[in-house]
Amino acid sequence: MEALLAPWGIHAPAHPVVGLAMDSREVVSGGVFLAAAGEQGHGLEHLDAAIAAGAQLVVYEPSPQWDDAALTAICASADVHLAKLPDLHSHVSEIAAKYCGYPGNALRVIGVTGTDGKTSVVHYVAQLLSALGIQCGVLGTLGCGLLGQLKPTRHTTADPVSVQQQLQTLVQAGAKAVAMEVSSHALAQGRVAAVPFHTAVLTYLGRDHLDYHGSLEAYAAAKRKLFLWPSLVCRIINMDDAFGVGLAALNDDVEVTRYGRGSNNEWQVCGVEPTADGLSVQLRHAGITHSLRLPLMGSFNAANVTAAIAAAGWEQSAEDVLHATSAIRAVPGRMERFIGADGPLVVVDYAHTPGALESVLNALRQHTTGQLWCVFGCGGDRDAGKRALMGEVASRLADQVVVTNDNPRSEPPEAIVEEICAGISDPAGVRVELDRASAIANVIKQANAKDVVLVAGKGHESVQWLGQQAVPFSDREQVEQQLLRRAG
Repeated sequence: MEALLAPWGIHAPAHPVVGLAMDSREVVSGGVFLAAAGEQGHGLEHLDAAIAAGAQLVVYEPSPQWDDAALTAICASADVHLAKLPDLHSHVSEIAAKYCGYPGNALRVIGVTGTDGKTSVVHYVAQLLSALGIQCGVLGTLGCGLLGQLKPTRHTTADPVSVQQQLQTLVQAGAKAVAMEVSSHALAQGRVAAVPFHTAVLTYLGRDHLDYHGSLEAYAAAKRKLFLWPSLVCRIINMDDAFGVGLAALNDDVEVTRYGRGSNNEWQVCGVEPTADGLSVQLRHAGITHSLRLPLMGSFNAANVTAAIAAAGWEQSAEDVLHATSAIRAVPGRMERFIGADGPLVVVDYAHTPGALESVLNALRQHTTGQLWCVFGCGGDRDAGKRALMGEVASRLADQVVVTNDNPRSEPPEAIVEEICAGISDPAGVRVELDRASAIANVIKQANAKDVVLVAGKGHESVQWLGQQAVPFSDREQVEQQLLRRAG
């Protein structure tokens, strides 16, 4: 234990470290509790729980609201060693990496960031590398682990200790690479500070998380950090995005691979056509145009797959990587199709930003011969400024709009709906059904066989947050049940 924390000037008991945790619920007997300051509280608020769980050492970040003498007395009475470390939150990632044996050094770490598309790109990268015989793990919204063996996580990017533990588990499982989602929160809070990213991938930059960052400029600055990482070898940049163009112009020794519609890109998306079962994509590389058939909906998925091809292609031949695209499959809750015996086609997607909703609706219009329906809401306690924007997008691009609950959390659902409808030019033409299950059921019952129904916002999620309560709820399960009922 002393050797682990010596670089930070902490003289700890000379005992083996049996566990490291920032969450008091994960403290083990004889372990170390890292009580850092957070955005919504301080780890010291859970000191009693950590001590009760058997923490042998508590390393804490000083704060004016906590009296050092009182903390010393509490720990002394429990025979627990206490050490103070200023700015602990900025050191946790390195401490955890050291404790876990720097597992990232044994992996090719591919970080994917952007407003939307992170989950899809990460999974496509893992699918491609696995098809090429390279064991690749996944860290992100849908969980962590090897493909087909994901364990649920609470955040897109976990806390610094959990990230290092997840990387360590992947190494022990035989992984040689990992594709991980890197959120703006994680970059701003230093959750991945000690992760040795080899490749950084940009999907695109839109509007999101302004409730946290305060401005688009601050949000972009957080994303930009990934592309300036000291260990970085390669940047995969979307040149159809203005933010991406700026990143591609960075003047340093990092290799840049560009993708997008422009002819100057290393990977050029020449054409995308919707088909009955997905997409037909024309992709040009090194002067040769390749035809791909993808079982994916949404023309934007052509860009996501191209980003994944570029990321997976490090030290692999283009021919091998393109051949591996035959292994690509849809990601749960990302443009996921559900078809009943007599229709309609229902698509469940995680789109929860104005840009994502617009992309999805535009993509589905190409697959629609009847009417296009949109069932969506907006989350509570999140960026309220995007609500009217999403209302405008839905009413402009869909034929039928039903506004419902997403995860209202602590906000009154009626107030959220009112803000959504403020962006709709003709609110009278929009239906409101706060109960999400009823909204989905009624639309599937009313839609015609040739219609397409988008259920947007929650995607893969298995709970709905109502106040402080997480109620079991899955859009995917609701859709399957209602299609079965419609079929009789």
